[in-house]
Amino acid sequence: MKAFRYVRPASVAAASELARGGATVKAGGSDLLDRMKERIATPDDVVALNETPADPTLHSIVKDGDVLRVGALVTLAEIAASKEIGALYPALAEASTQAASPQVRHRATLGGNLAQHTRCGYYRLASFPCWKRGDDACPVLADGAVQDEAGIFGNDSCASAHPASLPPVLGAIGARVVIAQGEKLEERPFDALWRAPEQGVEADVALAPGDIIAAVVLPKPATGRTVAYEDVRQKAAFDWALASCAVGVTIVAGKITEASIWLGSVAPTPHRAAAAEKALVGATLSDGAIQKAADAAVADATPLAGNRYKVDLVKVVVRRALLRAAGRDR
Repeated sequence: MKAFRYVRPASVAAASELARGGATVKAGGSDLLDRMKERIATPDDVVALNETPADPTLHSIVKDGDVLRVGALVTLAEIAASKEIGALYPALAEASTQAASPQVRHRATLGGNLAQHTRCGYYRLASFPCWKRGDDACPVLADGAVQDEAGIFGNDSCASAHPASLPPVLGAIGARVVIAQGEKLEERPFDALWRAPEQGVEADVALAPGDIIAAVVLPKPATGRTVAYEDVRQKAAFDWALASCAVGVTIVAGKITEASIWLGSVAPTPHRAAAAEKALVGATLSDGAIQKAADAAVADATPLAGNRYKVDLVKVVVRRALLRAAGRDR
């Protein structure tokens, strides 16, 4: 890889200022270092956010009134083992447990999981052209391309699939994200973290220079609220999901009053299935309503020749997640 300067910042504010000046920030480093080895990323300065002094904003899971603040440097293993998260948000603990391998989970962080780049093989190999890296077209869209793991939503200009397991669950929970901008901390809606693909823009998160993900805020679960997670992958461990789904439903007097359905690994960013949510409101979690929601979730899908199977796979994970939310066997 290209030689670089390794910087240990004194604080998240110092890291933010360095990033504003063009430095690249890393957390656990499992994503960034892979891209640096391939010379897709060639930073002059790498700021090791994970080596900042102990800072509860970054490193801790803290109860703050009715909300739980999870620092961006909390590892997936720590999230999976947290008694508070396990009790209040078991779907988040489950998704963290299933991600990658035990070794990676003890290194990978919450912030890194959110900010990681696509695992698209064309993007990850510098020998291939890539629209996200500034080339004229997305090679995945070409006839004969490898498309089995590509996206089936929002794939007209870039067919990458966002791989992270935690964003769908955090979206279904109704989380908010805390962004550090120098000394300032700003809380933003979770869906504002993502941006549609742009030519020459490699990152999927909508962060300005100097913006750093500092924490995620989890709201107190509402009465009658249930969140469930499901994914399907080729291998049971150390593999990315082919499709994932997190659902959040609030049920009052047997009727669904609010629904949130987020999909992963099927679009360039975490994908919210708004039509499926609408199909559920006012219904019960009956087999008919669940099937209607599963069908609505893929109504606007635009699969490629090599990944049409993902349409059915999305229906499967939506159905399984809703059945789990209903407390029923598959």
